[in-house]
Amino acid sequence: GAVAGAGAAVAAGVAIDRAVDTGGPAAADNPGAAPVPSVPLGTQPAGLPARQHAWNAVLARDKYGNPISPLYHRLLFFDVNGHPSAGRARVLEAALRTLERACPWAPAGLLFTAGWGQPYFADALHTSSPIPVATALSGFELPVIDDYHLCLHLASDDEPRLAAVEAALVRGAPLPGADGPLDVSSALRWRETRTGFVGTGLPAERQDAGGIPAGDPVPAAAPLFMGFKSSLTRNQATEDDVTIPDGPFADGTTMHASYMRLSLDDWYGQLSEDERVARMYAPQVTLQQVTDDFTTDAESDPNLLGQAISRYGVIGHSQTSARARRAGRPIILRRDFNTTDGGQAGLHFVSLQRTIADFVTTRAAMNATSAQLQNPVITDTVNNGINSFIFVLKRGNYVVPTRAQRSFPLVDD
Repeated sequence: GAVAGAGAAVAAGVAIDRAVDTGGPAAADNPGAAPVPSVPLGTQPAGLPARQHAWNAVLARDKYGNPISPLYHRLLFFDVNGHPSAGRARVLEAALRTLERACPWAPAGLLFTAGWGQPYFADALHTSSPIPVATALSGFELPVIDDYHLCLHLASDDEPRLAAVEAALVRGAPLPGADGPLDVSSALRWRETRTGFVGTGLPAERQDAGGIPAGDPVPAAAPLFMGFKSSLTRNQATEDDVTIPDGPFADGTTMHASYMRLSLDDWYGQLSEDERVARMYAPQVTLQQVTDDFTTDAESDPNLLGQAISRYGVIGHSQTSARARRAGRPIILRRDFNTTDGGQAGLHFVSLQRTIADFVTTRAAMNATSAQLQNPVITDTVNNGINSFIFVLKRGNYVVPTRAQRSFPLVDD
């Protein structure tokens, strides 16, 4: 497929609506690939937001007004099966519209985004990428850098539904309520799935996993394996904050997805609850504050970081990360979730931001690399937030276009 300018990117089925792809160059790239079928595009339900990442308006809220994440998540990673083309775009768009008709746009139904990686632009389209290749972001990590073309992030309160949606997209299995095509295998080659969960009680139910010590240490009501709240209204960027303001992907966003393994034997086996509070938030923070006061934010006063370094010899994750705020507001919107993929406790860290540079800035603040110059008892990983308990296995960057551009962006006839 040809690479078009921003204004010619696939929009609302204009290019894909008239395309019939019979395989074309795919035979050279994948001799066993079947021809791309001509599928009915189908309609979209009225009222869907133009921004794929606009989830917050349909999320439930807790008593403090904090949005409650869907309970279950799944990341599906694909490569283009052959060359990007209008016909392949039509196959994907028809499937996504079928999902929208079959499942309400809500946690009780299905929320999803389609994000396109740097290799899609550089290797498949042979054009400049709007996002950079992911890299290691600290001196103590050596991640595999993902090279996927497409990441579909699926989220729902119904865990079996996510499995059924994956089976429908990848293998063409029937999906209850679907009235149109769902199999995308003629257009996309599935490569990996990552699964997970977030929400009160779910980590405790699933703590029989590597990286978590025996004795069921994860609190029964904790939403995440490390035992503390995470998604609070004022420690998250808003969807407006992370929306790209102009250019080819205006009204979209960027996404970073990393896979981290958790090692919590010392977290629960060696640290007291007060010591865990110090590392998650700040040494000046008390357990009572975490319980009673941290209802909409957990900034933990980054202005006291110097005191934490010199007087306490330990610094907090929230305390260092909060230094990346812009005009007092965070610059990334986290949609992360725990996992037991491979039998190991882990975290799939999904963040949205206006530019990947905003994510890098936030991660650099979290690393707090200069702290050890002021107090040698603090290193990159010792007494430094939660850095010694997380191990980054994989990283990848993506751009999430608008709903109208989501299927093979920048592909035209």
